[in-house]
Amino acid sequence: MESHPEPLICGYNVHREADRQAMLEVLGLTSVAELFSPIPQEVRLGRELRLPPPHGERALGRHLRDLASRNASTRSHLSFLGGGFYEHHIPAVVDSLTSSERLVTAYTPYQPEMSQGLLQILFEYQRMLSLLTGLPIVNSSLYDGATAMAEAAWMACAATGRRRVLASSRIWPEWKSVLELYMRGRGVEVAYVAADPASGQLDLRSLQESFTRPAATFILQTPNSLGILEDIPAAADFCRQHGALLHVSCYPMMLALLKAPGELGADIVTCEGQPLGLPLSAGGPSLGVLACATRLREFMPGRLVGEVRDIHGQPALALVMEWREQQVSREKATSNICSNQAHQAMRAAIYLAALGERGLRELAAQCAAKARYLHEKLLAIPGVVPAAAGPFFNEFALRLPCPVPVFLERMLDRRVFAGLEMEGNLLVAVTEVRARAELDEAAALFAETIGALRP
Repeated sequence: MESHPEPLICGYNVHREADRQAMLEVLGLTSVAELFSPIPQEVRLGRELRLPPPHGERALGRHLRDLASRNASTRSHLSFLGGGFYEHHIPAVVDSLTSSERLVTAYTPYQPEMSQGLLQILFEYQRMLSLLTGLPIVNSSLYDGATAMAEAAWMACAATGRRRVLASSRIWPEWKSVLELYMRGRGVEVAYVAADPASGQLDLRSLQESFTRPAATFILQTPNSLGILEDIPAAADFCRQHGALLHVSCYPMMLALLKAPGELGADIVTCEGQPLGLPLSAGGPSLGVLACATRLREFMPGRLVGEVRDIHGQPALALVMEWREQQVSREKATSNICSNQAHQAMRAAIYLAALGERGLRELAAQCAAKARYLHEKLLAIPGVVPAAAGPFFNEFALRLPCPVPVFLERMLDRRVFAGLEMEGNLLVAVTEVRARAELDEAAALFAETIGALRP
């Protein structure tokens, strides 16, 4: 057995001196200095990097915790942030199962003979999201809610042969940017449909007028950017009259309480999947949900896991309809997306399985009830009024008697993320994680801060 005079691993450098000499000989060099000799002296640093001395493992851990403690997060502050990403409790079983070394890869399971476990999880994800959205076909995930929306818009264009997309004006602003970027590169016009200023819901007369020219799809987000729940059947009627596809973008938690969009006439449903067992993590990674009617399956982007038979005639799972995808069809593919968020979809599947139908319904009911409780408390503050009169689920918009940015800054000083500014209003989100005592505390802080800022 060969003996090694040097340890196999030297700090963060895995190469021994003998390894370095062997590489230099292959290059025809005698030293590392000779390797870097083409680099002019005037651009070289000429000294050691000014770094702090190394820490021991324990001291390093303490130093990193100290750095992390400087961040303002939902662990250090009371949070009412929403806008598409929400703070929900994640059962311990989700992290426990998804941290298994057998499941940490997100690589596409091209070889079904050795990927039945991952394929089974993705298939269950598809099946559970199909039940929630009310549509039969769900792909095995996209990157996030915004890209799912944009991909679905292009999918509708491909299915109808039209190059015009209608969308509600009350879509999250960041999602509008993604949608416009996707469509601009493909020569697709995006036109926005106004909302009714009183109810905050879609203005149906404006929708009717927007259909004076043919459109591939109409995108309706519910709850919308003021937290208002939209009338899906009414929008579906208009879309059917004009041969357009109805695309509903929704908050997945509301699907546990309300009728599924697919049952109300939606042809395509997309969601931001972060609430389904994914931490906020400063904005990602996330999960895009996309579901559609069977007739649209061939136009759908991304992976599809389906039931097949193996060479022995036994039931098995595999990626199906791959002729739609870029690695097979190149420029003729339905989409340039040639990957998925398998690990995040796995988290969502385990989260939904852990809660079950009853647990998810109870969670959604808590979100709605706690939002109404805080809504009533805040409306009791002088000068605070609803921004819109329409129904809401767990997020609502308020008009304040003071500038919203200044109010948010003052509340941040009191270790409260009080919400988001949306169209000059304050958008407040409440989930099941907020206890009644925290809601009472927040209401008192809101009242005190608004009182101090009122003219």
